[in-house]
Amino acid sequence: RSKDELYRHLSIEVGNDNENDVWTVEQGLKQFFHSEKRDVKCEKCDDGKTATQTMEIISCPKALLLHFKRFIVTQELKPGNGKYDKESDGKSENKAAFEMVLKKNKAKILLEESLSITPFIGDKVKSPEGLYRLCGVVHHIGNTASSGHYTSCAKRKLAVASDDSKAAGGISDEKVAEEEWVFFDDRVGRKK
Repeated sequence: RSKDELYRHLSIEVGNDNENDVWTVEQGLKQFFHSEKRDVKCEKCDDGKTATQTMEIISCPKALLLHFKRFIVTQELKPGNGKYDKESDGKSENKAAFEMVLKKNKAKILLEESLSITPFIGDKVKSPEGLYRLCGVVHHIGNTASSGHYTSCAKRKLAVASDDSKAAGGISDEKVAEEEWVFFDDRVGRKK
């Protein structure tokens, strides 16, 4: 059984920020498209089975938008909690309370000038053109999801970098990124 789904962007993993290794966009795409075993229950006979879920691209988009999963959900002890409180029956009980916190993952990602999604394109696609060129990046500078600063870089005939207060020519020559959040690609050979 198969189902076609439309994706406006792909949210891909970026590795661990405690590693010294540099993560590649291709590694994130491999992880996104890898097959997974799923437990399924038949709607007709109620039998449980294990199925393999696979994903593939059935149509190459004009532009590829990749979202790097930079924020990790963690549980942290709320400030002021974790103390023993006396209950009405005289017993002491630990009333520790945890909260969900979004922690920034600062894994290093290698950004290349071009990206091929051809390994993830299905066999039924006629003349797959899965080569994309880097045309823009959105950066998040900060440590939490609720604070920080967004800047962007775009490439046209002239490369332009901008933030809330200014726009300037040029994109950093730094190929290993720690703050990138979104990555834009334009398909090579696409008629404009």
